[in-house]
Amino acid sequence: MSQSYGTNRLLAPLARVFVAVALALGLGGQALAAPIVSWDLANATGQDAAVLATALHVSATSIDEVGVGQWTSTAQDGFIAASGWGSSALSHDPSKYYEWSVSADAGYEVTYETFDVALFRGIWGGGHGAQLWDLRASTDGFVGSDLALGTFDISASAADAQTTFSGHDISGLGTQGGTVTFRLHGYDQSQAGDYSGLGNDSGWLISGTGLDPVISGSVAPAAVPEPPPVLLAGLGLLGLLVGGTRR
Repeated sequence: MSQSYGTNRLLAPLARVFVAVALALGLGGQALAAPIVSWDLANATGQDAAVLATALHVSATSIDEVGVGQWTSTAQDGFIAASGWGSSALSHDPSKYYEWSVSADAGYEVTYETFDVALFRGIWGGGHGAQLWDLRASTDGFVGSDLALGTFDISASAADAQTTFSGHDISGLGTQGGTVTFRLHGYDQSQAGDYSGLGNDSGWLISGTGLDPVISGSVAPAAVPEPPPVLLAGLGLLGLLVGGTRR
């Protein structure tokens, strides 16, 4: 009887340690994938797309153009467009892109899964705007990190037609705390003055079905690092000592 009682007194502190570790690591459940950021392309007037909605503990910036010629008229909405994209059909120009950022609040992480977007390639009958688009991401503002997340090819679409890409896989980005910056590079443009970009237009200018850009995934508290084996061994030894003194 006394041996069983002593064993239980020894195991109890260790059990509490392992339960605490399991809760800290979030082993009780996992968040489900859902939209974490969407942009209001339906009401954009050709230039920038403002943030429409974000999940809790997440912030984001608008979608802005860099290094290209901005669409000037604001008479219509449902798209953002630019001219002067890269002319090479082999690779994008690193100085020409749309850019936006997604940030997790302090103490939280985002697990990135999919990206939804609709693209159109231009309005000139004999030429076209950018018909290849590279999506890339960075965790340090493209100072050192630069991750390729896929290419969108809209060369088979008609001029001025929206081509929708739903559920594009960006899971290679993994789980990230802090800020992730995205860049979407347009290239393979044969008509330098033609406009192309992202669409969610009702049909006045761009045919087909567009959509608001959406990044989906999950948001959760940042994982607490697992205690190293040396620490667990030390806690076990402490349990032995405490149990021995109380017998």
